[in-house]
Amino acid sequence: MWGGSRLHLIDYKTDVIDALCQFGHDAPTDPNAALIVAFAYAQGTFLASIDIEYAKPVVSPPIFSAFEAIPAVLDTMGIKTLPEITLEFKESNPGGLRESYWTATFKLDKDLTTFIVDTFMTELTPVENATGLIPAAVLQVITTDMMSHMSKNGGNALGLDPSDGPLLILNLSFMWADAADDDAIMAVLGSITTKSIAEAKARGLYHEYLYMNYASQYQDVVRSYGAANHERLQAIARKYDPDQVFQKLQPGYFKLNGVPNSTYPSS
Repeated sequence: MWGGSRLHLIDYKTDVIDALCQFGHDAPTDPNAALIVAFAYAQGTFLASIDIEYAKPVVSPPIFSAFEAIPAVLDTMGIKTLPEITLEFKESNPGGLRESYWTATFKLDKDLTTFIVDTFMTELTPVENATGLIPAAVLQVITTDMMSHMSKNGGNALGLDPSDGPLLILNLSFMWADAADDDAIMAVLGSITTKSIAEAKARGLYHEYLYMNYASQYQDVVRSYGAANHERLQAIARKYDPDQVFQKLQPGYFKLNGVPNSTYPSS
């Protein structure tokens, strides 16, 4: 396959966001393409990192032309195996640190995406000197063809519909070293999430769906699938798990009827 990473100076923020939104709308034309865009802070500066994967050994397929037109300070793209690409991406996610994920979903929109990135950059200021801090605002598109495939066998339990248009998942991914910084960093994460959702609602671009793998302990994941889907999942659980083994005996994580902490932390 063809894959790797491209790293850009924050000067090209607008170009990266434009390319991301273009990809989100064009993605149904080429199902072999996938990417993750991250705005991150490292060594006193903001950067844009794009992880690109193409499921065939084809160099520079047209679907990624807008990204390749952006000047890069680092470019590792090449023909590689999936394990090679996986190990390469792993290097930017070191082990041994404290970590928190938060998520939200929006209709794909350039201006809103810009607001979210700017909010991430601004709100980070109080904790930017925290020991070992590796913060990122990671952006991924749920394309309309993805949602179509999700629904082809009798509906979508996540409450996603192609008619919503391409959606943007925000994953706030923060890693840091010192427990003494927990409260301050969690407050920053809560603030970015709250402000991004409020702005999206004001623009009519908010979607209630929460991607479970990126959600925090303050977020109500299963209910974000919609009331009808929540009831359907409860009915399935009553039929196939009447003793609630997966609700009571399985430790941790998000439960079908779990209740999150009621409010996000705040500064």
